[in-house]
Amino acid sequence: MPRISFPCFIIYNPSMSPDSILCSTYSILGYDPHLQEWGVAVQSKAFAVGAIVPWAQAGVGAIATQAWTNKSFGPRGMSLLKRGYDPRQVIEQLIGKDKLGAARQLAVMDRQGRAANYTGNQCLAWAGGIAEPYVCVQGNILAGERVVKQMLAAFRKTQGKLAVRLLAALDAAQRAGGDTRGQQSAALRVVREKSDLDGIGDVYIDLRVDDHAAPLTELRRLYEIWERELYPFVEGNRVVALRREKKYARAQKLHRDFSANAERLARKYPRDAQLLNGLAWQLAQSGLGLDAAYKYARRAAALEPSNPDIRDTLAEVLYRRGEIARAIEIERALAAQYPERDDLEKQLAKFSRAASAPRRG
Repeated sequence: MPRISFPCFIIYNPSMSPDSILCSTYSILGYDPHLQEWGVAVQSKAFAVGAIVPWAQAGVGAIATQAWTNKSFGPRGMSLLKRGYDPRQVIEQLIGKDKLGAARQLAVMDRQGRAANYTGNQCLAWAGGIAEPYVCVQGNILAGERVVKQMLAAFRKTQGKLAVRLLAALDAAQRAGGDTRGQQSAALRVVREKSDLDGIGDVYIDLRVDDHAAPLTELRRLYEIWERELYPFVEGNRVVALRREKKYARAQKLHRDFSANAERLARKYPRDAQLLNGLAWQLAQSGLGLDAAYKYARRAAALEPSNPDIRDTLAEVLYRRGEIARAIEIERALAAQYPERDDLEKQLAKFSRAASAPRRG
């Protein structure tokens, strides 16, 4: 079969699996035992690498399938992990039955953060990887072994959320030479139980750059948007849900992480009223960070004093702090100014009921 110049393509040779795709790349699997998060990050000189390489499921593990990629390794590997196979056994099961096993590269991490990877002897040089507890790095057509070593070192030394550590590892790999063919696409996927925006699914972060001259720069830009616009609501909702489920220790642990990140974001984006408003609302809903919620709500209101949603958040925070008279004053003015908004009337009614309720003691 003639060598095709495209870096990522479906193979139509009948002797090969219909799931086979050439995807030479570097990737990293990571696990955060503190917050029970599993993640995959990847970059390649290939179109839409995020649709091919990364697989992850909360409570199960993470997989990266690359080189002459067999996409079926993702779901099949997850099924084996669910059945109790360890990462090395998963690789043996998948590669052992694959006629193109010598051209595959595969990394597997289980729910405990145990990891293993495999590089077939037909993968194009430089190709290889390193697997350790909680982290697994691998790649092919790389500038050298230093690429995976620098990925590993960056993941180890970077502080903060799993996503931040995974992004730092990709950046380090690129600085070390990365994929010798260049850059085109990148992806970041992190999963955690009931941590999507609706609090039902496990896809916590799922960002893709399918075609870009500087995919890692673009991926980080997308992550920063996610951090400002979605993170407060995803994280805050999860804290509230854990408290509702009476999982107080886990709620407190996540709240501490959320509070620290909220303070960092408030310093990083001091004039982002919508971010401050989101942080204030979510911290108030959990009932665990009312002082911080009040601080952020006041800052947001100072930036956008005429915004009804921000004023409503300030009223909610005051209500949660027991300053019900002030909450009613703000909400009554809002309800009069926006009579078409039923949500403001409901808030006012809630505050009024609290004001008329008999005090304990």
